[in-house]
Amino acid sequence: MLQKVVIIGAGPAGLLLAHYLLRRGKYYVELYERRPDPRLMDVSQDRTFPISLQERGRKAIREIAGLEEAITATSVLCNGTVIHRKQGKARKIPRAIPILTIDRNRLVMILLQHLTETYTSEKLIVKFHCQCVQVNGRSKTVTLKPEQGEAFTVAYERLIAADGARSHIRDYLVQNAGLQCDQSYVPDAYKSVFLTRLNPALGLELEPDKIHAWNRDNKTRMLMVPQPGDRLNGVIIFEQEQNSLLSLSTKEEVLAFFQENFPLFGQLMSQEEAEAFLQRPVGRVLTIRCNHFHHGDSVLLIGDAAHAVSPSIGQGCNASLEDVLVFERLLNRYEDDWAQVLPAFSEQRVPDAHALRELSDYSFPRTKVLVVEFFLRLTMSRLLHRWFPQWVKPFVFDLVLDEDLPYSQVLSFSQGWINKVKRSQP
Repeated sequence: MLQKVVIIGAGPAGLLLAHYLLRRGKYYVELYERRPDPRLMDVSQDRTFPISLQERGRKAIREIAGLEEAITATSVLCNGTVIHRKQGKARKIPRAIPILTIDRNRLVMILLQHLTETYTSEKLIVKFHCQCVQVNGRSKTVTLKPEQGEAFTVAYERLIAADGARSHIRDYLVQNAGLQCDQSYVPDAYKSVFLTRLNPALGLELEPDKIHAWNRDNKTRMLMVPQPGDRLNGVIIFEQEQNSLLSLSTKEEVLAFFQENFPLFGQLMSQEEAEAFLQRPVGRVLTIRCNHFHHGDSVLLIGDAAHAVSPSIGQGCNASLEDVLVFERLLNRYEDDWAQVLPAFSEQRVPDAHALRELSDYSFPRTKVLVVEFFLRLTMSRLLHRWFPQWVKPFVFDLVLDEDLPYSQVLSFSQGWINKVKRSQP
């Protein structure tokens, strides 16, 4: 008899977990997602935000045959970052181990297609435009509200919250099951920006295998990530309390703003993008810190529902995918006994999630003096680590991006720097 697992949230973590569970041959999975089905969307709208996948996330994907190859085929491998500036030469920061960059919608599409092509409706049900609106832990049911039609209730034996930072299931556990959860917004806000990396008329061509950044000052910056087809997907980031974009009301003003403050990117912005930029909402990032990630033997929180963090070091998706791999290994260890697996998952992942929040908040400094020191430390640690690998650890960014050490261990190695950055912030 198959166990029924209901997964709320068909993002990267929820979809990958469905892959893992169905592969075990012991589970029937129902997936519910509040967003529309990405398979029915216009491909030209395949522009959300870029995700960078490092070894930590890729090793989780690699467990499912064919997934990594399919993802790599529609991704860009970036072997470094170029930091542009108004005056002086751009600063290049190479990477020994390339980062795989892919649009979030594209990643979801590949995971979903592979899942639905592998498993029939006898094992798997996937429904979109369905929002979780109620949880009843006593009767083990969830109520879902489709975009059209009446709400309906489904029963579960196991319930997985993969429904993001604003998880309804997590809120239920906070209100009814004693879960302790701190929620806070990062000081920064952002708007998405979509450019081409080419402007033949001006003789401009940004490197196709580099992430491109521009810091106007410590409060406003841009990060643009290469995508297939000579596209750059990225964001402009600014302090929520000092939003200089509020004064922009026409596409001409948008173009003038970018040409003045980020001249290189401004020359790559089309009039259509300037018009679209005006209409996009300002985004905020909600961070989550929970004291455990499960309830009893039947409810599990994974990904952003359990530990949403600042995107400053690009670990949100990687940590979420790693959750799935950790969970799979615990299922193996305890032979699918969820009464043992769920507490073990919390015991293992909570310290790493808390460490990741520290690393995300304080790895990169905001003061000019510490920014200079950051790049000096990065350069020197790479050099010394190459010469004396047994004595000198990589700097914090390289430890996070190039290694798959537990985040708590990375924090331990980097605690001095993290404390220094923390003291520098108000």
